[in-house]
Amino acid sequence: MRRKRIDEDAGWRAPDPKRDGDPDRQFSRRAFRLTGLRLLRWQRWIAIMLLLIVAYLMSNPPDASKPAPATDLDPAGRVESWALTEQWLAKGALGADARIVSWNGQSHATVSDGSKDMTLSVNTLIVDSAAGWWRVRTTVTPDGRLSGWPSVERLGLAGADDRGDTGMWKDTLGQLTASDMLDTTVRKWADAFMGSDSDMLTVLVNDPDPNAWYRAQGLGKVTAATIDGGAYLDKGNVDRNERRSDRAALRATVTVAHADAGDGSAAQSQCSYDLLVADPDGTPRILAWGAPGTGATLREHGNRAPGARPASGSGDTGAPSEASGGSDASGSGDGSR
Repeated sequence: MRRKRIDEDAGWRAPDPKRDGDPDRQFSRRAFRLTGLRLLRWQRWIAIMLLLIVAYLMSNPPDASKPAPATDLDPAGRVESWALTEQWLAKGALGADARIVSWNGQSHATVSDGSKDMTLSVNTLIVDSAAGWWRVRTTVTPDGRLSGWPSVERLGLAGADDRGDTGMWKDTLGQLTASDMLDTTVRKWADAFMGSDSDMLTVLVNDPDPNAWYRAQGLGKVTAATIDGGAYLDKGNVDRNERRSDRAALRATVTVAHADAGDGSAAQSQCSYDLLVADPDGTPRILAWGAPGTGATLREHGNRAPGARPASGSGDTGAPSEASGGSDASGSGDGSR
């Protein structure tokens, strides 16, 4: 009697097959009283669904992964089209100094002479000449001969001075007004980057990695460095109430005077960069730079030069060296090293 009272007080009693029947049914009824779910019924449906899934997978096995088709970088007719087009250009077809700039792909055409079919390769090449830029399509037969003569189409390229208004960056906190300190910082960076003093550029970037260094380009003397626009980025220490942060992107235009234009005068050219700046409202530091449009995605210190830092006084003027593989220290803005 005492054992029965203890079991009932605990909310459970030993199963009695004569009174309760199947223990599984007893457990199912107990689960139903506690959860409201008829567990035994759901167990059966779940088992049936699993069996159906297994049967389906066995009768319809997933396709084995197929390797991606390899890209043919040297298809038949490519070399022949280049050589035949050069021979055709040498006759002055597109003016003086015509040269092939690139091979831009290939398509195919099937022709028939009434007795048999033949597949021709139609190759597209870009040509620069004194008469302008051209798209030349050269059709080559399977045995490497011209089919007809090349066809030409003038490319309507905009001039280098026809710059489009492409805007700035998306998802910024607010516009930035450049201070005198920021103007000075950009000018110092431009002088060092376009000049020949890699040590000065490295000091200006102030990379925490003691082995990092940054390569000057050695392009000439900077005559102007202007900030065309700026915005606070949603990164670093952010103040959303003021729509500010301690990281900003700038668009800068740098004007460089080259040493000699060939007639004794100094030629000038302009370059544009997006800059990633730390502490733009205090003591700004330029952390990275890249092509216009990349300002919001630049990675801090992403322009480190590859290889070991050259010894002081080694005469590094920013020109590519064999040790670094001739890579461009300015980077592409993606932070790759």
